Amino acid sequence: MNYLIAGISVAVYSVLIYLLIKSFSRRPALPLIICIAFGVVSAMIALGLEFAWNHFLGDFISSHPSLIFFESFIGVSLIEEGAKWMWLVLVIYKWPGFKLYTDGILYTCAIAAGFNIVEGSIYAFAETEPYYMIIRSFTAVPVHFLFAIVMGFLFSRYKIENNSFFWFSLLIPVVLHGLYDFFILQQYHDLLMGAAILVLVGCLSLSIWICRTAVRADKLRVINIDLD
Repeated sequence: MNYLIAGISVAVYSVLIYLLIKSFSRRPALPLIICIAFGVVSAMIALGLEFAWNHFLGDFISSHPSLIFFESFIGVSLIEEGAKWMWLVLVIYKWPGFKLYTDGILYTCAIAAGFNIVEGSIYAFAETEPYYMIIRSFTAVPVHFLFAIVMGFLFSRYKIENNSFFWFSLLIPVVLHGLYDFFILQQYHDLLMGAAILVLVGCLSLSIWICRTAVRADKLRVINIDLD
């Protein structure tokens, strides 16, 4: 049951995002499948780095609650978002089909889908109660997609406009992810869960605005490409 919940939640969010931002370009399936594979590899890389982080620094950080900031923003957020972002920089940037703002969002969300598949499978194996998997399907799974929307749009701006959005495409998702984890990793996380939900709602609102902005910009861009 847990695996079914994990798989369905990733599939549902993937379809919703695709329907929300599908553009005139209609990305073929193969690049998106490749991006999902990138996401799977990203999750494995992140797991290895997080294991090393916890092995060398876990006891030290747990003994100093004030250091949870570094755990949230570096030990989790930077590692996970960096493991996804590197595919945009090293591979996807060079793809000739990457021409629209929504292309970057779709590619990055496909990476997030692959990442969620691995992470969800691990939680499904470790968790005994389907209730907690359902809760996770409304929290941890969508936030990975929301961070991906922000990352993909900002990287698209760097790709298309050739300006200073390169580092912002990593920094802003890391900050958002770090804020979310900062509240749920605290000793009093039950009391701070409301703050984490506010971050989630804020990211949702930002992501909807980004998707609408990207679609509008792509409509103008496609017209200009056709005129050229």
